[in-house]
Amino acid sequence: MPRTGRRRRPMPPGCYEESVQHRHPDPPIYRDLLARWTGDGRTLPGHGDPEWSRVITSPIWPSGPLFGS
Repeated sequence: MPRTGRRRRPMPPGCYEESVQHRHPDPPIYRDLLARWTGDGRTLPGHGDPEWSRVITSPIWPSGPLFGS
């Protein structure tokens, strides 16, 4: 019967495997793009969207801060 899948190697005591890969800094072109988007007031990847937050927390019926009452 063929074997499928992979087996993990046992870790020595006191040694832990990282579950999150180390992140490298963004290349300059991406940092410049993020800086430009920030300057334009755009929503950035990985950051909350204040406009969306305001919309989803407003009442469903026409009243409240979105409708001037």
